[in-house]
Amino acid sequence: MKKYERNKVMKKIELIGLENIPLVNKGDDLGRLIIKSAVEQGIDFRQGDIVAVAQKIVSKAEGRTVDLAMIEPSVQARELAGQTGRDPRLCQVYLNESSAVLRIKGRMIITRHKLGFECSSAGVDRSNVAPHAAGIVVLLPEDPDESARKIRQAIRDRFRVTVSVVITDSLGRHDREGSIGLAIGVAGISPIEVRHQQDLYGNEAKTGIAIVDEASAAASLIMGQADENLPVVVVRGVRYTVDDQASIQQLLILGD
Repeated sequence: MKKYERNKVMKKIELIGLENIPLVNKGDDLGRLIIKSAVEQGIDFRQGDIVAVAQKIVSKAEGRTVDLAMIEPSVQARELAGQTGRDPRLCQVYLNESSAVLRIKGRMIITRHKLGFECSSAGVDRSNVAPHAAGIVVLLPEDPDESARKIRQAIRDRFRVTVSVVITDSLGRHDREGSIGLAIGVAGISPIEVRHQQDLYGNEAKTGIAIVDEASAAASLIMGQADENLPVVVVRGVRYTVDDQASIQQLLILGD
């Protein structure tokens, strides 16, 4: 790992949404689409940029979708549907993608995804996939870190600069209403930024910051959740530690 050189104090960061990325389909080369959008927009990736990519387009490109017409609900799924008023087939997909159901509150189902994330509805989503009547839902990528690594390599090959890539998703949590943009996959950036500093009184201060989550939350402010069509955001000006072996698993604390 090596520290990416920035000013000691960050006074400004930029959020740049990439426009004109088309609707993504199974088999699309996301790296190529992102590069094409950047070139058309006149954006040159810079050394140290964080490229935040919405999970939805990653999953769609990787074919991580399910047709609810093909799902047969189990007894457990029907019980969950009865508790929440949700489609039993959807509940079965939630169970298929989860290692545990952590909490139920009204229609909200908080789960621990098989990848280790705590999130609502096992990360399963119906928005910006197809008309709801089609019954298609999208799942999280099988290996979000690998997805991020491929995009990072494509950008490095084209622009000859080293960026980091963060795959982001809007995740709900059991202790708060609403969702927040969090990282589910990383490449080239240490998920935890450990800093040894002094506070305003000269006291030693050691902090561990989930830098990839902070970048994800910032990017989600302009990514939006509906028809904004900005699934890729360049986060520029953030100090972080470069780590070519980084994994989102370094950030997770597993347990009941």
